[in-house]
Amino acid sequence: MKILPNLEEKFMVFIDGSNMYHGQKDLNFWIDYEKFRDLLKTDRNIIRFHYYEGYPVPILPRKEGFYKKLRYLEITIKIKPLRKRLYRCEKCEYEKQINYEKGIDASLSTDLLWHAFQKSYDTAIILTGDDDFVPPIEIVKLLGRRVEVWTFKHSIGREMKNIVDKINYIDDIIDKIKRE
Repeated sequence: MKILPNLEEKFMVFIDGSNMYHGQKDLNFWIDYEKFRDLLKTDRNIIRFHYYEGYPVPILPRKEGFYKKLRYLEITIKIKPLRKRLYRCEKCEYEKQINYEKGIDASLSTDLLWHAFQKSYDTAIILTGDDDFVPPIEIVKLLGRRVEVWTFKHSIGREMKNIVDKINYIDDIIDKIKRE
């Protein structure tokens, strides 16, 4: 007997773009977000997708095209410019400007909590393995919401494994979601 999906349950998706980028790079493939979106929507009432990321300044045409595609897929984009800081090796005095994200995880966490308090979703689907999200996930769960994670096997944090309701590994579905 096949169990029918509960389409009354509301899902919201939160994508940690940097975490997804590094996981893909490590496994040498790129996600087709249209395929991934469609896979996640199978038997689920997903009311909104959010994508969070820092971008280099100036923004590259390829990156702008990527954001345009996400907008076309009706994925809400929350991006901030990457910041720069000087890295200096004290031993050899080598210097290099490095990019870093500031405020991206806080933005995702804020939206995750806001929508939980507003009862916008019953289950949050978070694409990350980053333990930095454990504290807001704990609060989301205290509010009676469920949390499902999609991540890479090599990048999920120990605390994340112990707090979420369900873990799905992107490694297991690469053939279904990879960009051609």
